[in-house]
Amino acid sequence: MIYRIAHVLFNIVNFFWLNITVEGEENVPDTGRAVICANHMYWYDPLLIDTVIKRPIRPVNFMAKAEIFKNKFVNWILKEVHVFPVERHKVSMTTLRTAMGILNNDELLGIFPEGTRVKPGQKVKPADGFLFFALKTKSPIVPVHIDGSYKFRGKIRVTFGKPIELKEYYGKRLTAQQNEKIGQEILDQIYQL
Repeated sequence: MIYRIAHVLFNIVNFFWLNITVEGEENVPDTGRAVICANHMYWYDPLLIDTVIKRPIRPVNFMAKAEIFKNKFVNWILKEVHVFPVERHKVSMTTLRTAMGILNNDELLGIFPEGTRVKPGQKVKPADGFLFFALKTKSPIVPVHIDGSYKFRGKIRVTFGKPIELKEYYGKRLTAQQNEKIGQEILDQIYQL
C-alpha cells in the first residue's frame, strides 16, 4: 500500500521536476527475476528507475548504505518502498539472504555496480561481487544508463539495455580476475547505452 502511494507521489515529482525520456523499458521482464544494474550519479537514481518502469508496476528492491537506516522513521519508509540495508565494503549474511531471496522469489533486484555515486562522465571499476547474485540465481542482468541533470526541469535519459545472460558461467567458480573482467564488461555496456 505504502509502495503504491509512494510510486504515485514520485511520479508526480518526476513529472513536475524533471524532463524524463525512457528508452528500452521493454527490456525489463514483465515476470521473473532480474538484476537491474545501473550507473549511479545521484541519490534519486533508485527512485527514478523504480518509477519509470510502468508495465506492469514491479518494485525494484534496491540496496542502500546501512547508515541511512539509523533513523526509525526513515528505516520504516525505506523498507516499505523495497529498499534494504547493506554495509559498504562488506556484505553481511543478512544482506546476502535478502538479495538471494528477492531473486529466488522472481522479483527485481537493483544494484549499482559502481558501489557508490559517480560524477557524470566519470568511469570507475565495478565493486567486487555484484555478479554474485546474478550467477547464483541464474538471473539475467538488465543494464541501465542514467544520463542528464537532476536540476529543475533538467533533461534525464534512462536507457534500459537488452538483458545479459551469463549462462556460460552458471555453476562455475570464477577467479577474481574473471569476476573483475566480466564485471568491467557489464559496466562498460552500461556506460555505452
